[in-house]
Amino acid sequence: MNTYPVLKTKYTSSPVTVEQAKNWLRLDIPDFTEDDSKIQDLINAAVSYVEKECNLSLGVSTYEWYTDCLPCKFADTCNVTSIFSIEQEIDDDFVSIADTEYKRIPTSETTSRIRWKSSFKATGSFFRTTFTAGYDEGKIPHRLLQAVRALIAEWYDDPGDYVREKKTMADRLLQPYVIAYAG
Repeated sequence: MNTYPVLKTKYTSSPVTVEQAKNWLRLDIPDFTEDDSKIQDLINAAVSYVEKECNLSLGVSTYEWYTDCLPCKFADTCNVTSIFSIEQEIDDDFVSIADTEYKRIPTSETTSRIRWKSSFKATGSFFRTTFTAGYDEGKIPHRLLQAVRALIAEWYDDPGDYVREKKTMADRLLQPYVIAYAG
């Protein structure tokens, strides 16, 4: 069973403000608010596009991950910040595993794994891990913010419906963060 984390609670604050976007678009004119709702819609669309394309969260969100083996490496989830709990299913009920039995080990800037105590013995065969992942405010990689910025500018300048025939700047900026799934 190959499973992926499921989003349970999404972050609430926007990683990009209307003021930032207006500055990027060179619309930071005092008292100019005519396009604010349009710009907010563009921000929402651009952030959603980046998150979906890269399968990551631009703010710290909570996830649940179900596995049929002891969880070790987080499945394609970037920037795990903390583990709330790991539970094992015993007799159709989830029982918490003491947090002294495991430790989150960052393996790179965006990935982590779980190290288990050598003395730990699992009694269940199905596990639920609840954790947070994403970027804290002000910690989003510049490349991802630049992709959001490029999309906002592209869509603000040309709101028409068209087919992309070549990679845009945003696509090239996102490439290192894209997690491809087979099938």
